[in-house]
Amino acid sequence: MERKRVVGVVAALGLAAAGCAPGTPGAQELLTRRAEALLDGDRAAFAATGDASRWEPLHALPLAAWRYGAVEVTGRSEDTATVETELRYRLDRDAGDATARRVLTLTRDDGGTWRVTADRPARGEAEQLWDQDAGLRTAATPRTLAVAAGEEDPRDYTPLGDAAARAVGEAWDTRVRPVVVVPESTDAMARLLDAPASVHRRTAAVTTPGDAPRVVVNPEAFGTLGEEARQIVVTHETTHVALRARTTGRTPMWLSEGCADWTAYRGSGRDPAEAAPALAREVRGGRTPPHLPTDREFAFGGDAGTVGRAYEGAWLACRLVADRWGEGTVRALYDAAGADGEEAALREVLGVDRAGFTALWQADLRRELGARRTAVRAARAAGRRAGPTASAPRPRRGPARPCGGAAPRRRAG
Repeated sequence: MERKRVVGVVAALGLAAAGCAPGTPGAQELLTRRAEALLDGDRAAFAATGDASRWEPLHALPLAAWRYGAVEVTGRSEDTATVETELRYRLDRDAGDATARRVLTLTRDDGGTWRVTADRPARGEAEQLWDQDAGLRTAATPRTLAVAAGEEDPRDYTPLGDAAARAVGEAWDTRVRPVVVVPESTDAMARLLDAPASVHRRTAAVTTPGDAPRVVVNPEAFGTLGEEARQIVVTHETTHVALRARTTGRTPMWLSEGCADWTAYRGSGRDPAEAAPALAREVRGGRTPPHLPTDREFAFGGDAGTVGRAYEGAWLACRLVADRWGEGTVRALYDAAGADGEEAALREVLGVDRAGFTALWQADLRRELGARRTAVRAARAAGRRAGPTASAPRPRRGPARPCGGAAPRRRAG
């Protein structure tokens, strides 16, 4: 694989400041040589700079950039130094640089040569893939890069990423090349996110924050889903990747998550009552939500029913915008909300205030999910089952809405 040479260490700080004898190579030179060796694919040169135990997982990654920022000496003795630095690196299809604070131990050998003898995440920082597994594998297409650890096969994920990229491109008129990361377990996923495993036990996938957003899959929860549900999850998360630059602190989560699900379901012909079962039960019971989903209702680790209804309600709100005002209006509303906030965006783009849009949404929920409409659909479905193909075996699928109590997901960023 071709590796673009983007190497550097910002700010020179020699090891003389760490108690080293005059004339010994500084931290800048040492880390620069290490970065150059990695990008050149030169294992011998990499080993000459110190510990090479992580060479295999690092070399397996299609690195486009690898550079260290300012070096801060946090400990020193005659023959050892501990430094902290910001690593900036980029995979071949990343939208920008990923950043990670790292702590490196430098040790002087008997010959007086300084080498890196340890490299670990700084306190409070997430692990990186190369910290976890020496057997990383990758698969790539022009649209998708998949990186997998453990027993996962990255080739299983590139078709999902490709389909997601096409769906996002059609819905948002934008190009996206998702990077799909598949750790070996839920625990490993949690360490990549610097979060408790219990929070993500039922999470099928999330999108990471920052300038290099990636889709991180939980193989245990994802593995319980059927083919259609897997595609919905990956398309949902890929939408977050594509819209990262257009999503701000002003963007309400009902719009962010709703647009991601609207993209995933767009053109599927899925019946709302089937795709939003938790919310349909509430509406049929006369409990139409009094307001649009709040940010708090999407929280990780929250009540599964609340999270499921929040996602379902958000999807149907964005679906309403597309059906009533047009798909171009969905894009305009998203951008306006990110720039000016929810209330201003609703007035400017839709011509209604929040209360007015909420009333339209509630009426749409009763129309789409109400008892009479559901009964008609059930009768039609029964008629189809009574037809000549009723005895044909039906394919097994995962839940239509993976986050409706089975695998809640979070907002990108």
